[in-house]
Amino acid sequence: MVPTGANFPALFTLQGALYMKRTIAKFAKTLGTPVPLAAALTLLPAGAHADLVFEHGGHTYQLVTSPTTWHQASAAAEALTLGGNTGYLARIDSASENEAILTAVSTHLSPEQFAETIPDDGSEAAFVWLGGSDQDSEGQWVWTNNGDTFWQGDFNGAAVGGRYANWGVQPDNAGGAEDALAMGLADWPEPFYDLGDTGQWNDLNAENPLFYLVEFDGQSDLALGVEEPGNGKTYAGIGMVRGWAVSSDMITRVAVSIDGKHAFDLPHGGPHGSAANRFPDIPGSDKAGYSTPLNFSAMEAGEHTLTVTVTDGFGTSRSRTITFETARFEKSFVPPSDVVELGWSIIRGLGDQMYVYDAVVDGISYNITMQWDTVSQSFKINSIEAK
Repeated sequence: MVPTGANFPALFTLQGALYMKRTIAKFAKTLGTPVPLAAALTLLPAGAHADLVFEHGGHTYQLVTSPTTWHQASAAAEALTLGGNTGYLARIDSASENEAILTAVSTHLSPEQFAETIPDDGSEAAFVWLGGSDQDSEGQWVWTNNGDTFWQGDFNGAAVGGRYANWGVQPDNAGGAEDALAMGLADWPEPFYDLGDTGQWNDLNAENPLFYLVEFDGQSDLALGVEEPGNGKTYAGIGMVRGWAVSSDMITRVAVSIDGKHAFDLPHGGPHGSAANRFPDIPGSDKAGYSTPLNFSAMEAGEHTLTVTVTDGFGTSRSRTITFETARFEKSFVPPSDVVELGWSIIRGLGDQMYVYDAVVDGISYNITMQWDTVSQSFKINSIEAK
């Protein structure tokens, strides 16, 4: 865990800023990815996107949390694209899909948001628009993405062609103008809750402003990699957090969490030849890199996790988690004024490892193990043990 009171900027110690500047220059030259000092020392504020994006059964769904009439929502959905696929108000073809949508939407919305998507029909329950309608022929319910009829009749009707339906005691066309399909996010109506359970469907007046769910055939091509820190490796002193991320919908955020807590955001867009070679069909893959120096010694010695979460312009997110260990001296940063004495040390080697016994740093004696690292072409500290 990060030491209490470190407040994460301690990972970029001001005391080591000048030394870090040299480190940045070194890695920028080595990796071909320029990293400005300000980017390494400033923690960017955590961003947020209002809409939920999730995937199920090879399809992608986007919840739009702006209250909108059904016809406006349908037009807005058709104006959206993902990977060349045009959006449409969601259709539901199975109980598992219905449950996945209900769970994703319900767990995402706040109590205040639930209150924003309640229709003016006396139900006092939240609903979200789906892509079903019987506006062309009363009682003939079709999915608007391709015109498939899935239900014929009122609440005494029947499914068509074996297609899935999940009505409450619906549809009832109350008031004579309920032609649009919505999913209930709570039991309804008050006070008896006898017309529909949470997750069941209702026919509503299309002029009600509600949240709506857009579906896309296919999934995002967003992908990412974490190159450093390496999984299972040990780090000491100033190292790097670096990797790549690509998406046809431009990368908008690279967020880093350490031990489950958001630490900082990273700039994205550095040159990255291997990503360009791997994803030649994704625009901008040659500028897929992200990187920054990190003072690993600001963390307590032991095991840690680092999670990189990347979000693109569509709202899709992907995460990768790395488990690594840190080794450190008593101080998180050893300044020039502290004495480092190896005159009485014993140095031995075996294979690709080097052992330094009785190294004195600021008056404390340590045994240090170093191992050859191919990436940096140097020996790196693998363990530090105070005597």
